[in-house]
Formats: sequence, C-alpha cells, structure tokens
Amino acid sequence: MTEAQVRTALTDMLREILNDPGLELPADRRESDIAKFDSGNKVMLILAIEERFAIRLRSREIDALRTFGDWVTLVHSHSTSAGGRQQD
Repeated sequence: MTEAQVRTALTDMLREILNDPGLELPADRRESDIAKFDSGNKVMLILAIEERFAIRLRSREIDALRTFGDWVTLVHSHSTSAGGRQQD
C-alpha cells in the first residue's frame, strides 16, 4: 500500500470517527488542531487502524506522533512490513 493510499484510508477513518465528512488533513496538521479529536477518538482511531491494516501499534510509537503526517508514516511503515496485510 502506498503512502497516498494510507493517507486516504486514515482520512476516511477520521472523517467517520469524528462524523466530519469534509475534514481535511494536511501532513503538518497536529492532533490538537483537529476539532473533536480527543483521547477517546484517538483510541478509536488506533483500534480501527490495527484492525484495517492488521498491525499492532506500540505505545511508544503512538506517544511520538505529533502530526497527521507522522500517523501516515507510522502506519505505512507497519503495513509494508511482514506483519501488515493489504486490503483494497
């Protein structure tokens, strides 16, 4: 899966979780700049990512995330490793 595909998938997930179909997420957008993105929604996103991409995110990886681009890079790196599976 390409980074662009990961970005699209994550954007769609967040739009659904936050019930905001018009949400735009440039790579430099910080979590704190996303309205309604709280700790509960973050957990929902993590669970959705782990299920969708068949990966496990570590706490220290999640703690290091600062921007939406960081999320994309992390998920892409996991999804292209041996443990991730691709879905269309």
